[in-house]
Amino acid sequence: MQKISNTEIYFIENGINSNLRADGRSRNDYRHFSLETGEIIHASGSARLKISDTEVLVGVKAEIKEIKNAQSNNDKQQEDLKRFIFTVDCCQSASSEFTEQKRLDQYNIELAKQLERLYSHPSVVDVDKYLTIVPGKFYWNLCIDAMVLDSDGNLLDALSIAIRAALYNTVLPKIKVITSEYQEITFEVSEDPEDVISLKDAIENVPIFITLNQIGSQSSFIIDSTLQEELCINSKLCIGINQKSMICSIQKSSGMEGLEPQTIIQMIKSAKQIGVQIISTMDKALKLNP
Repeated sequence: MQKISNTEIYFIENGINSNLRADGRSRNDYRHFSLETGEIIHASGSARLKISDTEVLVGVKAEIKEIKNAQSNNDKQQEDLKRFIFTVDCCQSASSEFTEQKRLDQYNIELAKQLERLYSHPSVVDVDKYLTIVPGKFYWNLCIDAMVLDSDGNLLDALSIAIRAALYNTVLPKIKVITSEYQEITFEVSEDPEDVISLKDAIENVPIFITLNQIGSQSSFIIDSTLQEELCINSKLCIGINQKSMICSIQKSSGMEGLEPQTIIQMIKSAKQIGVQIISTMDKALKLNP
């Protein structure tokens, strides 16, 4: 595990308290990021994101699944949640933090669960409109596989941005449903590469994470932290924000210091402003990079 000296912690904390971070950014500044889509040829959709030295690659695979025993509204909601399956794989070479395999496996699971919770709200994607094939019977299941190629902090936010971009890039083949005289259902998949359903419009309410890390004084918190800054964190709040500035998820990391109510209010306000700005920036980039 990477260590940091008390002198380095003092330097980072004092800089953040003065609103001047080690790389010259203010507390609310995001690093420059680049975003590319369609990187994985055989995936239904994919995206690669680089934020400084943090780099992630996301692929989406669509599969047809059958709904079984969904009788009530609660059963239907549970089935809706299963339409997004997340896996995260951090390469051991991505960071010196990832050398111990057991801890790395736990971290991968933790990241996947956080992403799953971000997508747990039923309004994130209109599954009836975009992912249902036969209402109440068959639907598209999206397996979202994320790989961390390099890490210099802020992994959760990077993953959420890349996943949103990969969904924008996702296309599903149009399917003709054929019902036999014995009520057996079969599918005829269009082989025309142009005869597809794009999920571009489906990401309207898809959120991204804005992680706010409290370092130094209680009122000093930052976004888009570097790996060194993350070694100085006292408390962390991960907030899911969509383009309408709506909060879709709030997750506080366990085992860390508490936060004062006023600090939490300030964090939420900052997350809303920054989240909308980042989504606007990435959407412009996606339209230029179809």
